[in-house]
Amino acid sequence: MAVTPLYDPKTLIMLACLLVGVMGIVLLLMGRATRPRIPGVHHWAAGSLLTALAGVLILLRGSAPDWLTFTVQNTAAMLAYTLYWVGSAKHFGHRPKLKVWVLLFVVAWCGQTYFTHVEDSLRGRYLSLTGYVFAASLMHAIVFARELYRHRGDHQQRLLGAGFTFFWVVFSTLVFGARWAHAIFQPQDGQGMLDVSWLQALYLGTFSFGLVIVNIGFLLLVSERIRSNFEELAMTDTLTGVRSRRAVVDAASDLFKRSRRSGEPFSVLSLDLDHFKAINDQHGHQVGDRVLQAFCRRMEDTLRQSDVFGRQGGEEFILLLPATSMAQASELADRLLLAAVTSEPGLPGVTVSIGLTDWRRDDTSIDDLFNRADRALYAAKDAGRNNAKYC
Repeated sequence: MAVTPLYDPKTLIMLACLLVGVMGIVLLLMGRATRPRIPGVHHWAAGSLLTALAGVLILLRGSAPDWLTFTVQNTAAMLAYTLYWVGSAKHFGHRPKLKVWVLLFVVAWCGQTYFTHVEDSLRGRYLSLTGYVFAASLMHAIVFARELYRHRGDHQQRLLGAGFTFFWVVFSTLVFGARWAHAIFQPQDGQGMLDVSWLQALYLGTFSFGLVIVNIGFLLLVSERIRSNFEELAMTDTLTGVRSRRAVVDAASDLFKRSRRSGEPFSVLSLDLDHFKAINDQHGHQVGDRVLQAFCRRMEDTLRQSDVFGRQGGEEFILLLPATSMAQASELADRLLLAAVTSEPGLPGVTVSIGLTDWRRDDTSIDDLFNRADRALYAAKDAGRNNAKYC
């Protein structure tokens, strides 16, 4: 059955190549411009550029050698979908096992080469190429499914790109699976990708549209990672690597709201290194910075994973202890006093003064706890420093 004259496979392929190629360049530039590097983005960029190359080579069929427009084109397509899958796995922190895939790639490559240059078989080429791409797309979909399952119930904005891309990766996988099954059970007459038939129009249209949308999903994932990196920078003290004041205040507000709802206790500690100005004056600011870094390492080694430790500014720090009573906080403060005294080779020793307080039902805001912790800290300093006081 003839299709509408509006359908032209070459025009559709050309548009898809242009869009995917431009997106590949954008991904490449975004990957090169961002620090720290975003895992997987260069794999996606290379995959998109190879996809665009494969499309251009299809358009050259009949005017260029078969080894270029079939063998090289199919190789580029298989590599592209492998890179898409590997890039997504790396983006989400997985290490794909490629040994089996190298063997599968070689088998598929030999198959499509044989059915091009030895025995000219359109069905054989479809089975080799589409079978491999279907398998790679299936693995790609599994990567996204695992990530979404791992974060089920998480409604953060950063999952928008993962969910969006997962939907279209699954869609593309189903298209390739249907095309592969069709190659198994139905004769493959015509000109292949450039055949003007309703079936090829459906396949090529959905394939091209899905490919463009998947690349949009990649761009969403990259933009979300960039935003996440900026948020992480804003929430981290650049000198010591502990939480910034903003991060601590946000965490404290969440703890305060939770305690108001559930009555669960939590404690706040205000810490200040004793005579830190003298260290800077006598040893220089570089040594002072190293002292701060060493102090933070010792504190974090002593704390629980659930505790929130951050730098207020200068030599002042703040510590949040979720689900911790005042008695438990006092015991921890004693351990922190001992940990602070432990000096590292080449650095002057330090001591710390600590002010403690805990959440009370009549507190109206987190500022009430911060103010009490500061008053307790001043009391510790007035008492001779290197001690902990409660308010």
